[in-house]
Amino acid sequence: MYLDIRYDKPDIPWKEFENETADIFESFGYHVLRDVNFKTGRRYQIDVIAFDNIRVFCIDCKYHKYISPSIEEFFTSKQIDRMREYLKLDKRDFLGKRIFFFLVTRYANDFASRQTVNKILSVGIHQLNYLLNNIEVYEDRLLSLKFD
Repeated sequence: MYLDIRYDKPDIPWKEFENETADIFESFGYHVLRDVNFKTGRRYQIDVIAFDNIRVFCIDCKYHKYISPSIEEFFTSKQIDRMREYLKLDKRDFLGKRIFFFLVTRYANDFASRQTVNKILSVGIHQLNYLLNNIEVYEDRLLSLKFD
């Protein structure tokens, strides 16, 4: 499977970037929830949740050229908090599955060397096809949680 995404224009709209990230997951057969907004005492938003019978991906889309490992860790901790809050509302599709957390960036980065930093994955959208085609190779090295 492969969905070819090319960004030749530097000014591609933010929403289109998020939607194309979601489209890639859909091309791999994942069910996708886009721009998930909810409230559990305060308002939350998750860019993309993609899931199948085995895995759930909680994706935070970032338009930045570079995200330092400490900022990646901050963004991911916020993702985990948002997903925990979301699961208080709706667990049915996620029980017993591993939930993976990572950032999809607009720009390419050195995914191979960065993917083991605190088990937080920051992947350029151009590398997302490769990651999903090879997820079994990387999943034991990635930050994941299981909510029962």
